[in-house]
Amino acid sequence: MKKKLVPILIALLVVAALALGSRVLRADTRDGQTEKPAPDVTLTGTVVDMHCYVTHGIHDAGHTGCANACIARGVPAGFLTDDGTLYVLFGETPHSVKETVKDMADVPATATGTPVVRGGVRGLQLKSIQKKSAAPAGN
Repeated sequence: MKKKLVPILIALLVVAALALGSRVLRADTRDGQTEKPAPDVTLTGTVVDMHCYVTHGIHDAGHTGCANACIARGVPAGFLTDDGTLYVLFGETPHSVKETVKDMADVPATATGTPVVRGGVRGLQLKSIQKKSAAPAGN
């Protein structure tokens, strides 16, 4: 009787392991996290240094010098959209974006990239960013 149960138990364990493995592999798709990369977006807003913005809410013209200095020292850069959504900025490769966003803190800008969400953190894999040009003066 025991010899007949062994193959059945092994088969059940294999099925259970396969089912559990597929659940683990799908875990990254829960809670708004996507399996496929999202399409690129273009956002308007300002570059912020994550430390001062997240800890103190600072992101104005009076803070520009400090923010640029912090980002140059390696403080992570973020992008605060006009609607108040904050994205951590990442490069397309695992390198700092500090040179890409040099001297752009707290000034209106347009950023294009791939949005990502992981563990509740919004990120933007930056493809391009540029300062917004001033609107022409009216007649």
